[in-house]
Amino acid sequence: MTRLRLPAMPSSKDESRPAVFQPVERQRISDYVYEEVLGAIVDHRFQPGERLSIPDLAGGLGVSQMPVRQAIDRLSEEGLVDVRPRSGSYVAQADEQEVAETFDLRRALDRLAAETAVLHVCDQDIAELEDHVRKMDEAADQGSRGMGKHDRVNWEFHLLIVRLSGNEKLYEMYKQLNAHLKIATVHVSSQDWESRVPQAQREHRAMVAALRARSSSELTNALSVHVERAKAALIGDIRAARESAHRAPVRR
Repeated sequence: MTRLRLPAMPSSKDESRPAVFQPVERQRISDYVYEEVLGAIVDHRFQPGERLSIPDLAGGLGVSQMPVRQAIDRLSEEGLVDVRPRSGSYVAQADEQEVAETFDLRRALDRLAAETAVLHVCDQDIAELEDHVRKMDEAADQGSRGMGKHDRVNWEFHLLIVRLSGNEKLYEMYKQLNAHLKIATVHVSSQDWESRVPQAQREHRAMVAALRARSSSELTNALSVHVERAKAALIGDIRAARESAHRAPVRR
């Protein structure tokens, strides 16, 4: 992994500079570590339940252990990492109730976004959303090989709708939800995914049509249908994975 180039720290000889500037630099390093570890969790480079070694992370990122601990604490507060006393830190595992609650929160945020997105959307936005739908079609045509690309474009599609609301707080909250749901998607098989894409794409086209018509009620309905279907599918995958694990023979 590429080592982090640390920003130059204030010289200890410059006693006139307020000490408050040095913690700001350390916080920037902590933010960098947070984004790197978060990205590895979201991309499944770290699997649910996997132990996170602070010394190994520090060595891989080229930083001291302090900003790594700060990043782990932050991820723990967000529910993405489990910190167990005298044991260590582990990537959080999908919990059926938490997934259901996260989807419920996402549906509420979608509803808020829909109220104002229809007021801000322009023809260029519609064209961009349509392009996202086309790219998702192309990814789906590749079968399981296109699953990663489809997921990325799908997320960009939904983020664009939320950004059209003009509410930055809403936008940031929505982005944070993605990490929680990405942890759970490790249970989704490529076969299940391929069978669900056609319906998801019909729902995406309904969202674009609602935005084109500037209808908040139609957009809200399309988003709600989409989220509820995705919620039921993912919870079903979690249950199936759990049952499969219970049926698997124990290795001795």
